[in-house]
Amino acid sequence: MPNVRDFLMPDLGEGLTEGEVIEWLVAEGDTVAVDQP
Repeated sequence: MPNVRDFLMPDLGEGLTEGEVIEWLVAEGDTVAVDQP
């Protein structure tokens, strides 16, 4: 498995503790801004 990293996600709701990324919207090395889709 390539580089695995933990990162904070928005509150998903009561009792939900994890989620799955289904699509990357930025390329590797791109800068990500607050509230960027």
